Amino acid sequence: MTETTVPPHLRYDEIRRAACADLEAFDKLTPDRAAELQLGRLRETVTHALTASPHYRRNWAAHSGTRFDTLDDIRKLPFTTKGDLRDAYPFGLVAADRREVIRYGESTGTTGRPTSAVITYEDWIRGNVAVERSVSHVFGPGDLVFIAIPYELAFASYDLDRALEQAGAGVVAVGTLSRVCPFERMVEMMWTVKPTGLVCTPSRALRLYDLLKDSGRDPLEVGLRTFMYVGETCSPAKLSKIADLWGVRLSNAYGSTETNSLGLTCAEGGLHLTEDRHLFEVIDPETTEPVSEGNPGELVLTSLVSRAMPLLRYRTGDFVTVRSALCACGSPRRTLDHHGRVSEQLVVDGRRINKLALEDIVLSTDGSGLYWAAGVTGAGLEIRVEADSGDTTRLCSDVAERVATAIGITPVVEPIDRTLVRRAMDRMLKPGSLTLEDLAAAAS
Repeated sequence: MTETTVPPHLRYDEIRRAACADLEAFDKLTPDRAAELQLGRLRETVTHALTASPHYRRNWAAHSGTRFDTLDDIRKLPFTTKGDLRDAYPFGLVAADRREVIRYGESTGTTGRPTSAVITYEDWIRGNVAVERSVSHVFGPGDLVFIAIPYELAFASYDLDRALEQAGAGVVAVGTLSRVCPFERMVEMMWTVKPTGLVCTPSRALRLYDLLKDSGRDPLEVGLRTFMYVGETCSPAKLSKIADLWGVRLSNAYGSTETNSLGLTCAEGGLHLTEDRHLFEVIDPETTEPVSEGNPGELVLTSLVSRAMPLLRYRTGDFVTVRSALCACGSPRRTLDHHGRVSEQLVVDGRRINKLALEDIVLSTDGSGLYWAAGVTGAGLEIRVEADSGDTTRLCSDVAERVATAIGITPVVEPIDRTLVRRAMDRMLKPGSLTLEDLAAAAS
């Protein structure tokens, strides 16, 4: 950057206009033309990463002459893993001059050593414009939206905050697990301020409903109209409970600490991959071979326009299905179904059980309540479930029968201790990952 160059933060209008034009142009492309654009950006990204990123320059020098004639040639490169990001912490993957970095963030560190992420102003605005366009399908002037996800060290909360503001909605930055705004205060504020929108994890939405009910109030009187769920995967059964309990329409967004937004909702409700900014693959998490169209696997991404921290073939650890069928909105971007984390799959006698599929069975059983947990012990698959009302013994029997029919394994099913559930959830950033171990820790 020369002394006469105008700093990016003083060129907001210019950068925003260019980002909007780029988004609109990409969505008018045919799939073939979109692939051509991605290929050109892939070549530029690989060159930039292998030249400017200390990690890639040091460890991937042997790949500097790789030719990319088609997008499938991305498979000539090795993978970048979470371990690589941890080893490169904090600046080993940064490929931009420190003066260009506008934001720095870190993962929560709840599953291991933290990873870091940085972003330039241009990339920040580019991503924010995409989020703004997505949230404007469900929020706008007259909406007051509670953002109940962490603000500390995060990109997503500020990204949504700014996008909602640009879409004309009002924002209440309540955060989560905050001493300034604990859940009790959040509930009081919801009752008095009357937000029309809520952004948080699905499990947190259930917990807030629960807290309002426990205080003797009718949650429907809050007047919530839209719930955007983020930061946690969710089964159709749990989403149905949330929609019915709160009387809301649902929307969602998907992303990661390292990349920010990766999946954004269109006007038709489809969750579209950000394919103008990332190249996506779906692989078998065990063999690492690509899976066939429409089959689930682990999502792998390569950034296409990230200047600050390009990632090449990064294994996200997310278990997904990517669909190529054209959405009614007309976008060439593929759509995504998120099935949870690969690491959260339960293994019973060598068989892998998708936890989200299990959740759908449990919470769609007649008489089930809001909460459940599962784990593998010496007794095999164990499930705890809450009864909405009525015969708890019958509910446990029905859940066991439905699980056995669906997956061929008969679990041990027992009632869940609601007091322990509340205690455990109120300590967790992502309460949807509640396990038997979390319940045991809450009891100690």
